[in-house]
Amino acid sequence: MHCPFTPKLLIICSLIAFLAGFVKGIAGFGFAIVFTPLTLLVLHDPRLGVLGALMSVGVIVEVRNDIKIASALPVITGTVLGTPLGILLLLVIHRPTLKAAISALAVGLTILRLFRLEVRLGQGIIPLMFGTFLGGVLNGCTSMGGPVPVMIVSWQRRAINESRAILVVFNLLSYLIAIAMASATGIAKMTWLAYCLWLFAPAVFGTIAGAHAVRRISSAAFANVITIVVGFGGIVGLISILK
Repeated sequence: MHCPFTPKLLIICSLIAFLAGFVKGIAGFGFAIVFTPLTLLVLHDPRLGVLGALMSVGVIVEVRNDIKIASALPVITGTVLGTPLGILLLLVIHRPTLKAAISALAVGLTILRLFRLEVRLGQGIIPLMFGTFLGGVLNGCTSMGGPVPVMIVSWQRRAINESRAILVVFNLLSYLIAIAMASATGIAKMTWLAYCLWLFAPAVFGTIAGAHAVRRISSAAFANVITIVVGFGGIVGLISILK
């Protein structure tokens, strides 16, 4: 099996993995938002996004006490229904066009937050279920579904730890479903999993650093982190498409 990494690419991708892990550790989401578009700029292999599933396991252990049944059930329901649909859509949609639309949406949501034009949602289960369903669909076909549930929990004014718990449950479950379906249907080959393991160590170190950093930031700073990550993902996503 040929390894796609040259020493230069290994260093670059290791730095990207550390940065993506750091974001994941802070926010409970965002690994794929950071990692996928940046690696596509240098490696052209979106399948390396599987590392996000491994990082989610580490974060979910940390936030396990903040996972509430009332919010976990709609998240699980929406994700389980949405992600397989997204995988199936891969067979019938033009992925670059959809990815461009999602990137543009992420940029648009960021602009709204920068101008403080936010939607106010109650903390009911319907918006959360709808957000994770749509996010699951987008994760399944573009690996960039995070901005939708992120904006939902932000607009619902949920606490930092509860937001992180919701987002990491969504990401972990969506990644695992997507990986299982992609492997079972032949969309993805399991040989590329070995490539991802090269980057596991820097991603873990980044996640640990981010998990420690989040303990020292305020709710306002956490909201700013969400805005930056979503906006960054949208901009870099558009760049990767145009490249």
